[in-house]
Amino acid sequence: MTAFSRFDPRLQEKIVNNLGWTSLRPVQDLAGQAILDGKNCVVLAPTAGGKTEASIFPVLSGCLTDAKDGLRALYICPTRALINNQEERLARYAEMVGLGSFKWHGDVTPSQKKAFLKDPCEIVLTTPESLEVMLDSGSVPTAKLFENLRYVIVDEIHALAACDRGNHLVCVLERIRAYTKEDFQRIGLSATVGNPGDIMHWLQGSSTRETALVDPPKKVSKKDILIYLSEEDGELEDQIVTAAHGLKSLLFCESRRLAESIAGKLKKSGEPVFVHHSSLSREEREFSELQFSRGTEACIVCTSTMELGIDVGDLDKVLQVNTPHTVSSFLQRMGRTGRRDGTVSNTTFFIADEKYFLQTLAIIELARSGFVESVKTGDAAWHLLLHQIMALCLERGGFDKDEPRRLLEKASCFSGISPERFDRFVQFLISKELLHDDGRTVSMGLAAEKAFGRRNFMELYSVFSTPQEFEVIGVSGDVIGSIEWSFLEKLLESDASFYLAGQAWTVERIEWKKKAVFVVRAPAGKIPKWGSMSPGFLGYDVCRKMRDILVSNEDYPYLRTDTRSYLAALRTDKQEYLASDFAPIAHDHKGILWHTYAGGYVNSSIRYALKIELGIDVQATNEYVKISSETLQWNYFTAAVERMSAPGYWDNTELYRKMTTLMPNYRLSKFQGYLPDELQLKLVADTLLDIEAVKRFFDAY
Repeated sequence: MTAFSRFDPRLQEKIVNNLGWTSLRPVQDLAGQAILDGKNCVVLAPTAGGKTEASIFPVLSGCLTDAKDGLRALYICPTRALINNQEERLARYAEMVGLGSFKWHGDVTPSQKKAFLKDPCEIVLTTPESLEVMLDSGSVPTAKLFENLRYVIVDEIHALAACDRGNHLVCVLERIRAYTKEDFQRIGLSATVGNPGDIMHWLQGSSTRETALVDPPKKVSKKDILIYLSEEDGELEDQIVTAAHGLKSLLFCESRRLAESIAGKLKKSGEPVFVHHSSLSREEREFSELQFSRGTEACIVCTSTMELGIDVGDLDKVLQVNTPHTVSSFLQRMGRTGRRDGTVSNTTFFIADEKYFLQTLAIIELARSGFVESVKTGDAAWHLLLHQIMALCLERGGFDKDEPRRLLEKASCFSGISPERFDRFVQFLISKELLHDDGRTVSMGLAAEKAFGRRNFMELYSVFSTPQEFEVIGVSGDVIGSIEWSFLEKLLESDASFYLAGQAWTVERIEWKKKAVFVVRAPAGKIPKWGSMSPGFLGYDVCRKMRDILVSNEDYPYLRTDTRSYLAALRTDKQEYLASDFAPIAHDHKGILWHTYAGGYVNSSIRYALKIELGIDVQATNEYVKISSETLQWNYFTAAVERMSAPGYWDNTELYRKMTTLMPNYRLSKFQGYLPDELQLKLVADTLLDIEAVKRFFDAY
């Protein structure tokens, strides 16, 4: 029996007559079976592979056959843009069977939300942060709203699971579960993830439903890949203009600053260029998307904001300056092309800095082998636990000391925290006056009200924080985007002109209280800087593949004559030495250079362990670990490496505790500073180190 034959007859009729479909795709049939069987599942399929319909059709069928009043399904997206993009399609599917849908996020007006709450429809599209607002707002009747919730769909689940926002989501789902009559189904959608089983476990939480992984065989299809090296000034822009001319293309850059720089230069060539990144206003981004989706032959210069499934119509080319850090990003981006009959998925790389050449080859070759990175989820997110306890204070006013543990302990991001440590943490918050204990109930303390109470506790609605930014406003009053205060401050010390949205602007005036910068067009300007903590670390598999490429003699069919010659020169320089050992070590009277090719996370772990073992400073990059010392004896170093290679060495909790004390004072979360000192440092260590990958390295060493 097919999934289609199990759908409610009303849905069957509309799929055939309204949509003109004669059959379901394999992923839609498999997902439909799992969802109709009541299972939680993760559905894997390429971009434009039919994942949305794979999840929403069986959900619509369930809403029809088990009709109940009010909200029945949540469709959760990582971004507002993706919600806006999916809204029309989901509304069409719902309406054709007499059901309704509504989007709820920060751009939706209070009056629209009020009307929805008065008469809730079956499907709501939203974000993790908007769900938090619903729970915390006194104007939302949460118990009534969520009582009949039956399905939760999480789109682009890999993008959420990889960061705090995903852990925030699974916490919010556990809190919503306290209001629902039944154990709602949890359905995750993704195009690229290396560990779908772990993602399923992460999403499962307190649910007792059976689980399923829907991962049908992938069709092997042709891919077009080109790599250009840019060795002279101006050559990069010329190559991009030639590649993009007369076509619809996305040009990915790895930073907002680089995107603005490239876009500004491309506009001077006369090519139609749009810009898309997170510091541009919603209106600017949506204008780019709209022009593009209407078939305009143009290039959108973008960051990862265009990596997720925002539909901008059929693309001719994906272009990439340098290379993404992960195989997953590469596959997501390349998957935006090749959707039309007779076209193939493609990516053209423009290597502006030669250090990215080998990284590009490694990313491509890992993708060709079928590799995709696993997503690290974590099981002891203390900073998020603090946030959730504060959010519970808003949601419930007061509660007994055990309630946070009862509500949240099944969330996967807290599964590594024992009940005893959970309770001690609540006691710690009471001691710091972040919580107040009156002997009967626990509520928000004075210190928490002072820290988070501004603007109606808005800081508690999200787990991410943004630097102080000023809106940039044009002559017509339109918001162009935003720039950070630190850049604006430096800008005012010199020429007050800068680029944003690929256009140069001159500052006319600043309204400090409103945090607004009023601008007019200018002939030239500076490229803004936006802050980032990212250390530029590469994963273990990418760096080991870089080493493997250097020691092999394999030719790659996508290389041009110049890039093939460049690879040959790299191999001539390094091949023999690197092939002499798994990770050869060079040493002389000035120090030691260990060519691990293990990636920044592994090498940082080795770095701090060596510092503990030897008591000296150690440097680490993605490719090597370096000790500059004229006094370190070689036998001391080899003895330390031998200890680090011993079974069980990296499982020592005391070693990890010592390593955390050496961490830099990075601020990774706005809640970090309210944690005990050792947990603040552990948060940094969990971000910068990868103990499991270190063990892989030493197992092979």
